[in-house]
Amino acid sequence: MKTRTLTIGIGFLITLIATLGMTDPDGITSTQDQTAEIQTSKIEYIHKTMEIDGQKYKWTIIIPPSAEKGGPGILFLHGRGSGGQDGKNHLEVGLPQAIESDPEVWPFIIIAPQKNSAGDWDFHESAVMKMLNEAIEEEYIDPDNIGITGLSQGGHGSLLFASLHPDRFSAVAPVCGYAHVAFDKEGNQTPFPSIPDYLSATAEIAKKISDIPIWLFHGDEDSVVPAISSRIMNQKLESMDADVKYTEFPGVDHNSWDPAYAKKELGKWFSKHLQN
Repeated sequence: MKTRTLTIGIGFLITLIATLGMTDPDGITSTQDQTAEIQTSKIEYIHKTMEIDGQKYKWTIIIPPSAEKGGPGILFLHGRGSGGQDGKNHLEVGLPQAIESDPEVWPFIIIAPQKNSAGDWDFHESAVMKMLNEAIEEEYIDPDNIGITGLSQGGHGSLLFASLHPDRFSAVAPVCGYAHVAFDKEGNQTPFPSIPDYLSATAEIAKKISDIPIWLFHGDEDSVVPAISSRIMNQKLESMDADVKYTEFPGVDHNSWDPAYAKKELGKWFSKHLQN
């Protein structure tokens, strides 16, 4: 693994256009499904349900043994294959599994929503922010020390939510993310935008998050979301003198979340920027 800066040329953009195909408000009520589930790892899981305008969402608060209630928090957004309403799939890939493997690296309260459709996180932004606000109101997390991360669709969601709420998030770490809306509200793949439109979408997000520390991750052999997506975002942020890092994993396909969340340095990076 190594961190590197890559220069984007028109050939890369043509490759992106040709290959970036993703295969893979307001009445509100909220309930807590069970007080807490404590597994053998001593990680505490608080499972909750929220209903917004007739739509039901499951979400989970994860409390590692090294975390302190009322301290720093991280919002984790899962990928396309982990959606639904079972309250479990969103905990089986990415950051939640990294916490199970090495909880001491992650001294943060994790807010993990499960979106109820295959559409991009764009269509669940209102629900997620209400979950985050509830976690703040119940004093699980410090409102001034919140990070955000996610993988694939969640990588896109991390970029999007940070751009929509730059004052809410203190650090953002998208894993194999992208700038455009790839799936509509029903979960159907959308037509890929033109090169100017894609670059415009990237620039718009980059401008809004340029004051937030950001660490991008991608596998250089990603066959689902080509690494060009993160390379372009990294280049644009660097041109704005943003506090940005980019790590590209050689020989890694779409599951770059495994090496990304296994990096102890990422937990330390969040600790630095979340004042933990």
